[in-house]
Amino acid sequence: MQLKKILAGLLLAGSGPTLAQQADAPMRRVGVQVHYGAVGNFFASSFRDTPYELQHVRLLGTAGGAEVSYRVGQRGTVALGYTRSVNMDEKHIPYQSTVGTRFTDFRLRYVNNAFQALYERELTPYFKAHAGLLYLTTASQTIYPGPLSPFGSPTATIYESNRGNSYAEEGGVVAGLEYSRPIDTRLRLGLKVRGYYLISVSTFEMLTLTPTLTYQL
Repeated sequence: MQLKKILAGLLLAGSGPTLAQQADAPMRRVGVQVHYGAVGNFFASSFRDTPYELQHVRLLGTAGGAEVSYRVGQRGTVALGYTRSVNMDEKHIPYQSTVGTRFTDFRLRYVNNAFQALYERELTPYFKAHAGLLYLTTASQTIYPGPLSPFGSPTATIYESNRGNSYAEEGGVVAGLEYSRPIDTRLRLGLKVRGYYLISVSTFEMLTLTPTLTYQL
């Protein structure tokens, strides 16, 4: 019994400084985060190709960006974020030549630039929820197959719709959850899911799932 009391005292003595250090650790107010992962663009993948117009891209693509946050209070954070997503698909236009059927290949891209103003709320030491406002610009490409040239090769017109020539910009809201754990005194590694809804056109645009790395200043 005496040995157990001695061991318990040693354990408490060893853990005391660690708990004290945690209590005395300064609150990190500023955070800089980078993220990169996958996107599911439901709106862009809903387009359907026709013999005269090719604009469909794949549902899954890539998304990445950065975010700067500032802590307000014990659990709240305000943040400014940017995410760029890219969805692509390859198009093969067949034509007849002297050696048989041949194909001309194109790669279409659908690019979103999402600028976000967010409020984040810590639910537990590892989970936080976030929501905010969204400003989205889009650059999407369309191929219009044309007739064969005098040399027998296919012709096509490629058109890009973007903010500069078509005012391709929308407003909406974002919301999501993030799970993260500290891997250092200043670094946190996590996983974030976020949905993007466009109020101006009543459309759920996309869903991102991205690993995150946050540096706390």
